[in-house]
Amino acid sequence: MKALILCGGFGTRYNIKKKNKVLKPLIKIDQQSILERIMCLCAKQGITEFILLGGFQLTKLKNFAKKIKYLKVRVLNTGLKTNTAGRLLKAKHLINKNENFLFTYGDSLVDLNLKKNLKNKTKNNYVISTFDYPIPYGGLSFGVKKILKNILEKKTVIPINAGFYILDQSIFSYIKNFNESFEKTTINKIIKKKKTFFKCVNVKNWFPLDTHQDKINLENFLKKKKIS
Repeated sequence: MKALILCGGFGTRYNIKKKNKVLKPLIKIDQQSILERIMCLCAKQGITEFILLGGFQLTKLKNFAKKIKYLKVRVLNTGLKTNTAGRLLKAKHLINKNENFLFTYGDSLVDLNLKKNLKNKTKNNYVISTFDYPIPYGGLSFGVKKILKNILEKKTVIPINAGFYILDQSIFSYIKNFNESFEKTTINKIIKKKKTFFKCVNVKNWFPLDTHQDKINLENFLKKKKIS
C-alpha cells in the first residue's frame, strides 16, 4: 500500500516571522523530522511505499528522501503554487486501478489504526479521519429568527478533520485542475455526488504543526509518552 504525503506548501503560518523559511515536514521534533515520524508510523502499519508531493524547497526534500534507506521513498515535483487537490492529481499516474492508498499532510501526527479503518473502505466509499477537538469556550446555538436555542458549556468537543484519508483511483474523477483545494473543493464535490466518507476510527491524538507553540506541544507530548 502506498502513502501520498503533501510536502510542497510554503508553511505560511509557521514561517510568518522567520527570515530563513523552513519546509515544515522537515522540522525536527526531538531530533527527528515530523515527516520521518509520519512515515515510520505508517510503515509499522504496512505502508510499503511513500510518494512525497513536493514543491517548496524541493531540493531539501529530495536530500531528505535520499537519506531514508529503510523505506521506499519517491519525491514528485508538483510545483510551487499547486493546491492540495492539484498535487494529488499530479500523482494520478502512480496509482493503480482499484488500489487503495493513504493521503495525508507532512506536518501533522495522529494515532491512526490503519487496519481497522481499511475494513470500512470499499470501492464505493472513502475514509476520513476525525479528531474530537476540545473548545476552551462555551458555545451558543441559534434557531429561526435568531432565537437562542441552547448554550453549550465549556469543554465541548467538535469533530474536526485530522487530515488522513484512505482513497482509491476514483478520487481523481472529482479533481478537474491543479488549482483545486482537496479540503474546500474535492470533498464537497464528493458529498454532493453522494459518495460516502466514513468516519475514521480510533483517532486518539492529533498534533498539527502550524506554529512554534504546536512544535512545543508535540515535543512535550512525546516526552510524557516516553516517561510513561
